[in-house]
Amino acid sequence: MSAVELTPVSTVAEDNPPPGFEPMVRASGFVRQCTGMYRDTERGILGARIRQQHLNPLNIAHGGFLATLIDTAFGWAVIQATGSERPMATVSLTIDYLSPARPGDWIEAHVEVHKAGRTLSHASLSVMEGDRLIARGKAIFISSSSSGL
Repeated sequence: MSAVELTPVSTVAEDNPPPGFEPMVRASGFVRQCTGMYRDTERGILGARIRQQHLNPLNIAHGGFLATLIDTAFGWAVIQATGSERPMATVSLTIDYLSPARPGDWIEAHVEVHKAGRTLSHASLSVMEGDRLIARGKAIFISSSSSGL
């Protein structure tokens, strides 16, 4: 069995997030494995510096990483809008990938919550790299108490 060569993981200092962004810390779960996400709690924005481990074979951000960033941004924004103490479950998530995010790009997910209901919440977002639109998405979330979770 041959040894697997691992690429070193970037650090917060190497990511150099803009002022106001702090590392997003998660206690457990899948998203904990997706390193390099930051949040600006004052402005309600999730961001990330595209690292080597976020890339696909085309040397651009992997759609799965972008989808995780998008779903996480939606969930965080909906929880803030509803005041829920429990996580929400994603019912529907649609993403249009419009422009590649490249190594070193700083991207930000800007969410607009359209309806924050007791059961269902609806939102849309734009993922931006400066003025360039990387992706857009729409999502519907259900409260975890309504979904039987």
